[in-house]
Amino acid sequence: MEEVRLMMGSSTPERILWDPLRIGRMEVRGRVYKAATSETRATADGYVTDELLEFYAPIADGGTPLIVTGNIGVSQQGHSSGRMMMIDHDDKLPGLRRLVESVKPKGAKLVAQLNHGGRQTIRNEIRNPIVSASSVRDASLGTKPRALTREEIASVVGSFADAAERAREAGFDGIQLHFAHGYLVSQFMTPHTNRRNDEYGGTLRNRIRLPLEILRAVRKRVGDDFPILAKINCTDSLAFRHGATRDDFLTLGKAMEDEGLDAVELSRAHYESVPPMMSGSYAKWTETQIHDGVGRGFSPGRKRLGLALAPLIDAVLTKSAPKGEGYNLPFAMCFKKHLKIPVITNGGFLSKDAMEAAVANGHTDAVSCARAIVANPYLFKQLYESVDDAPACRQCNGCVARVGVHKVDCYEPGVARLRRLLLSGYKPAVD
Repeated sequence: MEEVRLMMGSSTPERILWDPLRIGRMEVRGRVYKAATSETRATADGYVTDELLEFYAPIADGGTPLIVTGNIGVSQQGHSSGRMMMIDHDDKLPGLRRLVESVKPKGAKLVAQLNHGGRQTIRNEIRNPIVSASSVRDASLGTKPRALTREEIASVVGSFADAAERAREAGFDGIQLHFAHGYLVSQFMTPHTNRRNDEYGGTLRNRIRLPLEILRAVRKRVGDDFPILAKINCTDSLAFRHGATRDDFLTLGKAMEDEGLDAVELSRAHYESVPPMMSGSYAKWTETQIHDGVGRGFSPGRKRLGLALAPLIDAVLTKSAPKGEGYNLPFAMCFKKHLKIPVITNGGFLSKDAMEAAVANGHTDAVSCARAIVANPYLFKQLYESVDDAPACRQCNGCVARVGVHKVDCYEPGVARLRRLLLSGYKPAVD
């Protein structure tokens, strides 16, 4: 794979990250976006809370051009983690409108990410029956799903269309279909998790059938003028298992473009992937998950085994984790070559130089950040300021280790302190 050098060249236009980008009929005022991250801030049954508004307000105040919400459940069957926003019923609309009205007047475009968790469900919080493409146990969560029937698959397609219609009615600027990260639609894409012998399994053409059916149904429901984005993997990173490949995802991307998709965001991996989804340190990852994250719902035996193996698990994850900023750019370059729609790339971006280089060199049309914006909601506004003591993500992954149990926040003590100061009105020193 071609190596990407993240270096600023003399031809790089200044302030390129402020260049507008058109996604369908939506014009976005810049090229750095807030990627989706589980918020764990809704009510237990998925209604918007003041805590959610408090999380998004400073991100909008920080001038972030486009904000993608955390994954919003399209149905009770797809409800995958505690305190997750839901859009499964019209009674969620008043709260969703509150969220929209708190963000859009500040100039940000707000996109609702729609998702069905499938087998990646945090069992200690959710008691719904767990479903997937096939009955394959999830190694990270220990869940054992049952395979969806054809009738249930049709219902899944309908639930995405219903959710998209509600998102438009609530006032969102667009939607993002979450087809990545090992959630339900990703499970249909991946041979390891899809062992069906019907029209939804086996060949690549069959494995991409579900995402295409969802996209068609959503487009029919919301019309041609409402922006639809999709988040897909560029690699499954499933060592020693049969994962979907870059070329598989590229085929999906081209097929979705032909069906009217407006933009694609690239990420990677499933929960159980090695190498893992994110860069950074996984020190105390397993222990934190067992005590303060998804592992709370594990059986006593699974907890004991996890804690006993924690040093080994954490070392393997840290050593194999993707390195550097923009680690998905080598894949993005291939998508850029073959797609006409905008390509947005996620992958450990922290610095202005890396973001500028990625866009200026034509490797991606925009970059998306999650952890960096959790640490500093004003990141976009401060990119071109020389700020001495602004909070900066150290990629400790403490925010992700607590997903589904504790609200999204920065849990690195030094960075968290600076973040609290920033949100309290403290102004970092600017040269």
